[in-house]
Amino acid sequence: MAAADVATTTTGLIGMWGGTRDGATDGFIDWASGATNVHDPKQVKIEAEDMRTMNPVPSYMKDGYGIAKHKTSITPEQFLAGNDPEGKKFLEDVYYKEVEELVKQITGSSIVVPYVFRIRQNSMKAGEFMAAKLSHSALPVAHVDRDAITGEDGVREVLGEQADELIKQGKRYAQVNIWRSIDQPIKKWPLCFINHAGVEGWNYDSHLARVYPTNDPRIAIRGEKKHDSVVKYDPNYKYHYVSNLDIDEVLVFSSFDSDVSKVVPHGAFWDDASPDDAPTRRSFEVRSWVFFD
Repeated sequence: MAAADVATTTTGLIGMWGGTRDGATDGFIDWASGATNVHDPKQVKIEAEDMRTMNPVPSYMKDGYGIAKHKTSITPEQFLAGNDPEGKKFLEDVYYKEVEELVKQITGSSIVVPYVFRIRQNSMKAGEFMAAKLSHSALPVAHVDRDAITGEDGVREVLGEQADELIKQGKRYAQVNIWRSIDQPIKKWPLCFINHAGVEGWNYDSHLARVYPTNDPRIAIRGEKKHDSVVKYDPNYKYHYVSNLDIDEVLVFSSFDSDVSKVVPHGAFWDDASPDDAPTRRSFEVRSWVFFD
Protein backbone atom coordinates (compact mmCIF):
# COMPACT_ATOMS: atom_id res chain seq x y z
CA MET A 1 0.00 0.00 0.00
CA ALA A 2 1.44 3.33 -1.05
CA ALA A 3 1.99 6.00 1.58
CA ALA A 4 -0.85 8.09 0.16
CA ASP A 5 -3.23 5.15 0.65
CA VAL A 6 -2.46 4.56 4.34
CA ALA A 7 -5.56 5.03 6.47
CA THR A 8 -5.73 7.92 8.90
CA THR A 9 -5.87 6.79 12.52
CA THR A 10 -6.76 8.15 15.94
CA THR A 11 -6.19 6.86 19.45
CA GLY A 12 -8.62 6.51 22.30
CA LEU A 13 -10.22 4.36 24.99
CA ILE A 14 -13.04 1.82 24.91
CA GLY A 15 -14.45 -0.38 27.65
CA MET A 16 -14.43 -4.19 27.52
CA TRP A 17 -15.19 -7.09 29.84
CA GLY A 18 -13.29 -6.72 33.11
CA GLY A 19 -14.34 -9.98 34.77
CA THR A 20 -16.31 -10.62 37.96
CA ARG A 21 -15.55 -9.89 41.61
CA ASP A 22 -16.49 -13.40 42.72
CA GLY A 23 -14.69 -15.28 39.96
CA ALA A 24 -17.93 -16.41 38.32
CA THR A 25 -17.98 -16.90 34.57
CA ASP A 26 -21.14 -14.84 34.13
CA GLY A 27 -22.06 -11.46 35.51
CA PHE A 28 -25.26 -10.17 37.04
CA ILE A 29 -26.69 -6.75 37.77
CA ASP A 30 -29.83 -5.72 39.65
CA TRP A 31 -30.95 -2.47 38.06
CA ALA A 32 -33.14 -1.61 41.04
CA SER A 33 -30.50 -1.87 43.76
CA GLY A 34 -27.31 -1.57 41.70
CA ALA A 35 -26.02 -4.87 43.12
CA THR A 36 -23.58 -6.55 40.73
CA ASN A 37 -20.63 -8.93 40.67
CA VAL A 38 -19.18 -7.25 37.59
CA HIS A 39 -15.87 -5.39 37.78
CA ASP A 40 -15.58 -1.95 36.22
CA PRO A 41 -14.94 -2.41 32.50
CA LYS A 42 -11.39 -2.92 31.34
CA GLN A 43 -10.19 0.32 29.75
CA VAL A 44 -8.53 -0.63 26.46
CA LYS A 45 -6.27 1.81 24.67
CA ILE A 46 -6.93 1.52 20.96
CA GLU A 47 -5.73 2.86 17.63
CA ALA A 48 -8.70 3.16 15.30
CA GLU A 49 -8.56 3.52 11.53
CA ASP A 50 -10.83 6.06 9.85
CA MET A 51 -13.02 4.15 7.40
CA ARG A 52 -13.12 7.18 5.12
CA THR A 53 -9.43 6.73 4.30
CA MET A 54 -9.30 2.93 4.15
CA ASN A 55 -8.77 1.11 0.86
CA PRO A 56 -10.99 -0.76 0.41
CA VAL A 57 -13.60 0.91 2.58
CA PRO A 58 -15.46 -1.63 4.75
CA SER A 59 -18.90 -2.48 3.38
CA TYR A 60 -21.96 -4.03 4.94
CA MET A 61 -22.23 -6.95 2.52
CA LYS A 62 -18.56 -7.91 2.84
CA ASP A 63 -17.71 -6.95 6.43
CA GLY A 64 -21.03 -6.57 8.24
CA TYR A 65 -20.60 -2.79 8.66
CA GLY A 66 -20.30 0.26 6.47
CA ILE A 67 -21.30 3.85 5.81
CA ALA A 68 -24.10 5.07 3.55
CA LYS A 69 -25.57 8.34 2.38
CA HIS A 70 -29.11 9.00 3.58
CA LYS A 71 -30.96 12.31 3.75
CA THR A 72 -33.92 11.97 6.09
CA SER A 73 -37.18 13.90 6.18
CA ILE A 74 -37.09 13.89 10.01
CA THR A 75 -36.01 17.06 11.81
CA PRO A 76 -33.73 17.05 14.88
CA GLU A 77 -36.70 18.17 16.98
CA GLN A 78 -38.76 15.21 15.76
CA PHE A 79 -35.96 12.75 16.54
CA LEU A 80 -35.54 14.18 20.04
CA ALA A 81 -39.30 14.01 20.67
CA GLY A 82 -39.18 10.23 20.24
CA ASN A 83 -39.43 9.57 23.97
CA ASP A 84 -42.93 11.05 24.04
CA PRO A 85 -45.84 8.79 22.97
CA GLU A 86 -46.91 11.05 20.11
CA GLY A 87 -43.34 11.54 18.91
CA LYS A 88 -42.65 7.82 19.16
CA LYS A 89 -45.64 6.95 17.00
CA PHE A 90 -44.62 9.55 14.42
CA LEU A 91 -41.13 8.08 14.10
CA GLU A 92 -42.50 4.54 13.88
CA ASP A 93 -44.94 5.62 11.15
CA VAL A 94 -42.57 7.80 9.11
CA TYR A 95 -38.89 7.11 9.85
CA TYR A 96 -39.31 3.33 10.01
CA LYS A 97 -40.44 3.43 6.36
CA GLU A 98 -37.26 5.29 5.42
CA VAL A 99 -35.15 2.77 7.31
CA GLU A 100 -36.95 -0.20 5.78
CA GLU A 101 -36.28 1.06 2.25
CA LEU A 102 -32.65 1.90 3.02
CA VAL A 103 -31.92 -1.50 4.58
CA LYS A 104 -33.58 -3.27 1.65
CA GLN A 105 -31.35 -1.33 -0.74
CA ILE A 106 -28.18 -2.12 1.21
CA THR A 107 -28.88 -5.79 1.97
CA GLY A 108 -30.95 -6.84 -1.04
CA SER A 109 -33.42 -8.42 1.37
CA SER A 110 -37.18 -8.33 0.89
CA ILE A 111 -37.88 -9.04 4.58
CA VAL A 112 -36.94 -6.02 6.71
CA VAL A 113 -38.85 -5.25 9.90
CA PRO A 114 -37.80 -2.16 11.93
CA TYR A 115 -38.95 -2.70 15.49
CA VAL A 116 -37.19 -0.48 18.03
CA PHE A 117 -35.19 2.75 18.23
CA ARG A 118 -32.81 4.31 20.73
CA ILE A 119 -31.93 7.96 21.37
CA ARG A 120 -28.57 8.61 23.03
CA GLN A 121 -26.95 11.81 24.26
CA ASN A 122 -23.45 12.09 25.67
CA SER A 123 -22.02 15.39 26.91
CA MET A 124 -18.95 14.13 28.80
CA LYS A 125 -15.83 16.18 28.12
CA ALA A 126 -12.20 15.21 27.61
CA GLY A 127 -10.64 13.76 30.74
CA GLU A 128 -13.94 12.47 32.14
CA PHE A 129 -13.43 8.91 30.92
CA MET A 130 -12.84 7.43 34.36
CA ALA A 131 -14.64 4.39 35.77
CA ALA A 132 -14.72 5.99 39.22
CA LYS A 133 -16.87 8.83 37.87
CA LEU A 134 -19.30 6.76 35.85
CA SER A 135 -21.96 4.12 36.48
CA HIS A 136 -21.87 0.75 34.74
CA SER A 137 -24.72 1.89 32.53
CA ALA A 138 -22.92 5.07 31.43
CA LEU A 139 -19.40 3.80 30.72
CA PRO A 140 -19.04 2.97 27.02
CA VAL A 141 -18.53 -0.79 26.73
CA ALA A 142 -18.00 -2.80 23.56
CA HIS A 143 -20.79 -5.29 23.01
CA VAL A 144 -23.06 -7.03 20.55
CA ASP A 145 -26.77 -6.35 20.91
CA ARG A 146 -27.69 -10.05 20.85
CA ASP A 147 -25.99 -13.44 20.66
CA ALA A 148 -27.13 -16.83 19.32
CA ILE A 149 -29.60 -17.29 22.19
CA THR A 150 -31.03 -13.79 22.55
CA GLY A 151 -30.97 -13.25 18.79
CA GLU A 152 -33.28 -16.18 18.13
CA ASP A 153 -35.48 -15.17 21.06
CA GLY A 154 -35.70 -11.62 19.77
CA VAL A 155 -36.63 -12.38 16.18
CA ARG A 156 -39.29 -14.86 17.31
CA GLU A 157 -40.74 -12.23 19.66
CA VAL A 158 -41.20 -9.77 16.77
CA LEU A 159 -41.94 -12.01 13.76
CA GLY A 160 -43.57 -14.99 15.48
CA GLU A 161 -44.49 -17.90 13.20
CA GLN A 162 -42.85 -16.25 10.19
CA ALA A 163 -39.52 -16.36 12.03
CA ASP A 164 -40.07 -20.00 12.97
CA GLU A 165 -40.58 -20.98 9.34
CA LEU A 166 -37.66 -18.97 7.97
CA ILE A 167 -35.29 -20.29 10.63
CA LYS A 168 -36.38 -23.86 9.81
CA GLN A 169 -35.47 -23.13 6.19
CA GLY A 170 -31.95 -22.24 7.31
CA LYS A 171 -32.22 -18.61 6.26
CA ARG A 172 -29.49 -16.26 7.44
CA TYR A 173 -30.96 -13.52 9.60
CA ALA A 174 -29.57 -10.48 11.37
CA GLN A 175 -30.43 -7.47 13.46
CA VAL A 176 -29.32 -4.56 11.30
CA ASN A 177 -28.79 -1.16 12.91
CA ILE A 178 -29.05 2.20 11.16
CA TRP A 179 -27.16 4.74 13.32
CA ARG A 180 -26.99 8.47 12.66
CA SER A 181 -26.27 11.85 14.20
CA ILE A 182 -29.37 13.84 15.07
CA ASP A 183 -28.32 17.45 14.62
CA GLN A 184 -24.63 17.98 13.74
CA PRO A 185 -21.49 16.07 12.73
CA ILE A 186 -20.16 13.70 15.40
CA LYS A 187 -17.14 15.33 17.06
CA LYS A 188 -16.80 13.12 20.15
CA TRP A 189 -17.78 9.65 21.32
CA PRO A 190 -17.88 8.25 17.77
CA LEU A 191 -19.01 4.68 17.28
CA CYS A 192 -16.21 2.11 17.06
CA PHE A 193 -16.52 -1.11 15.08
CA ILE A 194 -14.38 -4.06 16.20
CA ASN A 195 -13.22 -6.23 13.32
CA HIS A 196 -12.58 -9.80 14.54
CA ALA A 197 -11.71 -11.37 11.18
CA GLY A 198 -8.13 -11.89 12.36
CA VAL A 199 -9.18 -13.74 15.54
CA GLU A 200 -9.16 -17.49 14.93
CA GLY A 201 -12.32 -19.21 16.14
CA TRP A 202 -14.10 -16.02 17.25
CA ASN A 203 -17.69 -16.79 18.19
CA TYR A 204 -20.46 -15.78 20.57
CA ASP A 205 -19.26 -18.17 23.28
CA SER A 206 -15.51 -17.64 23.08
CA HIS A 207 -15.24 -13.85 23.03
CA LEU A 208 -18.36 -12.54 24.76
CA ALA A 209 -19.26 -12.49 28.45
CA ARG A 210 -22.86 -12.69 29.60
CA VAL A 211 -24.38 -10.31 32.13
CA TYR A 212 -27.79 -11.34 33.48
CA PRO A 213 -30.06 -8.42 34.48
CA THR A 214 -32.89 -8.28 36.97
CA ASN A 215 -35.44 -5.46 37.40
CA ASP A 216 -34.34 -4.26 33.98
CA PRO A 217 -36.12 -1.02 32.91
CA ARG A 218 -34.96 -1.52 29.33
CA ILE A 219 -37.57 -4.24 28.78
CA ALA A 220 -40.17 -1.55 28.10
CA ILE A 221 -38.05 -0.30 25.20
CA ARG A 222 -36.40 -3.35 23.67
CA GLY A 223 -38.46 -6.29 24.94
CA GLU A 224 -37.23 -9.27 26.94
CA LYS A 225 -33.57 -10.23 26.70
CA LYS A 226 -32.08 -12.94 28.91
CA HIS A 227 -28.61 -11.42 29.08
CA ASP A 228 -26.31 -8.74 27.69
CA SER A 229 -23.21 -9.70 25.71
CA VAL A 230 -19.98 -7.82 26.51
CA VAL A 231 -16.84 -8.12 24.40
CA LYS A 232 -13.72 -9.81 25.79
CA TYR A 233 -10.41 -8.26 24.76
CA ASP A 234 -8.26 -9.91 22.09
CA PRO A 235 -4.95 -8.51 20.85
CA ASN A 236 -5.84 -9.34 17.25
CA TYR A 237 -8.85 -7.03 17.06
CA LYS A 238 -8.79 -4.17 14.57
CA TYR A 239 -10.73 -0.98 15.31
CA HIS A 240 -12.54 1.16 12.74
CA TYR A 241 -14.62 4.35 12.97
CA VAL A 242 -15.91 7.17 10.78
CA SER A 243 -14.62 10.68 11.46
CA ASN A 244 -17.10 13.57 11.58
CA LEU A 245 -20.15 11.52 10.65
CA ASP A 246 -22.48 14.03 8.99
CA ILE A 247 -26.25 14.34 9.42
CA ASP A 248 -26.81 13.04 5.88
CA GLU A 249 -24.78 9.88 6.52
CA VAL A 250 -25.61 6.71 8.44
CA LEU A 251 -23.68 3.76 9.80
CA VAL A 252 -25.16 0.36 8.98
CA PHE A 253 -24.09 -2.81 10.77
CA SER A 254 -25.15 -6.22 12.05
CA SER A 255 -25.47 -5.99 15.82
CA PHE A 256 -26.49 -9.65 15.73
CA ASP A 257 -26.06 -12.08 12.86
CA SER A 258 -26.71 -15.79 12.50
CA ASP A 259 -23.53 -15.74 10.37
CA VAL A 260 -21.10 -15.04 13.21
CA SER A 261 -18.43 -13.82 10.78
CA LYS A 262 -20.69 -10.84 10.00
CA VAL A 263 -21.69 -9.75 13.52
CA VAL A 264 -20.02 -6.51 14.57
CA PRO A 265 -18.98 -5.82 18.16
CA HIS A 266 -19.27 -2.09 18.70
CA GLY A 267 -19.42 0.72 21.22
CA ALA A 268 -18.79 4.42 21.64
CA PHE A 269 -15.14 5.24 22.33
CA TRP A 270 -13.31 8.24 23.69
CA ASP A 271 -11.42 9.77 20.75
CA ASP A 272 -8.26 11.53 21.94
CA ALA A 273 -8.60 13.93 19.00
CA SER A 274 -11.98 15.24 20.18
CA PRO A 275 -11.93 19.03 20.65
CA ASP A 276 -12.42 20.28 24.21
CA ASP A 277 -15.45 22.28 23.08
CA ALA A 278 -17.02 19.46 21.03
CA PRO A 279 -20.83 19.61 21.28
CA THR A 280 -22.99 16.98 22.93
CA ARG A 281 -23.18 13.85 20.81
CA ARG A 282 -26.79 13.10 19.96
CA SER A 283 -27.43 9.91 18.03
CA PHE A 284 -30.46 7.96 16.86
CA GLU A 285 -30.52 4.33 15.82
CA VAL A 286 -33.17 1.94 14.54
CA ARG A 287 -32.83 -1.83 14.75
CA SER A 288 -34.46 -4.07 12.16
CA TRP A 289 -34.83 -7.81 11.79
CA VAL A 290 -33.65 -8.89 8.35
CA PHE A 291 -33.87 -12.27 6.63
CA PHE A 292 -31.58 -12.90 3.67
CA ASP A 293 -32.55 -14.82 0.52
